[in-house]
Amino acid sequence: MNEEFFKFLGNVSSFVVVVPLLLATYRFKKLNKVQIRLLYLLGLVLIVEFVSNMLWRQKINNLPLYHFYAVIEFLLIINIYRKVLSGIFSKNFFVILGVGFGIFSLANTLFFQDLYTFNSNVTTLMGLLVIFFSLSYFYALLKEVKYSALETNPMFWINSGFLIYFSSNLILFFINNNMFKGSTEASYLVWGLHAIVNIVLTIFYTIALWVNPKKL
Repeated sequence: MNEEFFKFLGNVSSFVVVVPLLLATYRFKKLNKVQIRLLYLLGLVLIVEFVSNMLWRQKINNLPLYHFYAVIEFLLIINIYRKVLSGIFSKNFFVILGVGFGIFSLANTLFFQDLYTFNSNVTTLMGLLVIFFSLSYFYALLKEVKYSALETNPMFWINSGFLIYFSSNLILFFINNNMFKGSTEASYLVWGLHAIVNIVLTIFYTIALWVNPKKL
């Protein structure tokens, strides 16, 4: 597999998010609160991917964009989880976590990984926290007394997608700056795998927006 294939795969990965967005637009009146919150996240992803690709094509470093994106993305993910995990964690827990993450991200940019460096410390921490949320959600499901059809539960699909995506990319986020600097065969392979996992996540997003849950 050559460089052109990985670039093509990366482009597909970047803009495949248009599919669930179009679906959400078509089904907007039928979406519940969790699906609406997912829609906010997808809108952010599309904007960031568009701007990032524009900068890259103009040979402008697009890494500063991801320093801001990571914080907003994490806050939107918290917004998705705070209701479904309200039986386990208090509202203050998510507020403290969001503020703490923002402070950590700022400190990381100022003292460790500047705006023109991939913020792997922040993305690694976010991955660990989202995996924690995902496992907590499955734990909450096991504690439910009543039976519920998981295949029609959008949160089940969102949570599963998050778990697969962040678990798969955790090592990539952590080692990116140390092992894959520059355009090497290894870097193309790793980011190609990242693109595939991102496409899988988008498929889960699409299913989450397609199902017809009970209104929350």
